[in-house]
Amino acid sequence: MKKMIVSAAALLAMTGATAQAQAQDISYYTGLGLGTLNTEYKATGVDQTKMTFGGFVNLGADINDYFAAELRLGTTGKNSKTIGGVQRSFSSPFFLSYLAKGKYPLTSNLDAYLLAGATTARIKGTSAGLSQSKTKTGLSLGAGFDYKLDRQMSVGAEWTQYMFPVKLSAGSVFGTDAKARMWGITVNTSYHF
Repeated sequence: MKKMIVSAAALLAMTGATAQAQAQDISYYTGLGLGTLNTEYKATGVDQTKMTFGGFVNLGADINDYFAAELRLGTTGKNSKTIGGVQRSFSSPFFLSYLAKGKYPLTSNLDAYLLAGATTARIKGTSAGLSQSKTKTGLSLGAGFDYKLDRQMSVGAEWTQYMFPVKLSAGSVFGTDAKARMWGITVNTSYHF
C-alpha cells in the first residue's frame, strides 16, 4: 500500500515539474461525472455487490495535448442488502481522487485517455443499528474518452477502478477479513476555461 501511495505522489510531483516547464500551455477545466459508483464489501460468507448511483465534481489542468492532472471529490450511493435477516449497507459518503491523465487525440474533437493515481475514501458500513467508518487510500486506474462540443464544453464517458480491494479493520460492522473496493462507470461533462 505504501508503495502505491509513494508511486501516486511521485506521479503527481512529475505533473508539477511538467507544469512549470510548459506553463504557457496550461488550461483549466471543471466538471461533473454521474453514473454507477459502487462500494463493494467482501468478508467470510459475505459478498455484497450492488450497482448504486453516485457522482463527482472535478477540477483539472490540461498541461498539454497529452497530459493533465485532476482532483475529484465524490460520493457513492448505499450498497444495501438484507442477508440472514440483517440489513447491511456500505457506501463512501465522500472520496477524494488525485489523478494523472494521459491523453491521446484520436481526432481534432475526440481524445482517449488513461487515468492513474490514488483515491482516499471514507468507507462507511451499517448493520443491525451499528455503524463503523474507516478512511482508506488505494490505487486508482481508469480509461475513457472526451468529445469536444466546442472550445469550452466537452462530454465523455469512463470506467475507473477508484480503489482495488483494501483491508478494513475489524470492528462492530466490518469482519476480521473484510475488504472493500470502489469502481465506477460515469458520463462526464466539462467546462474548459
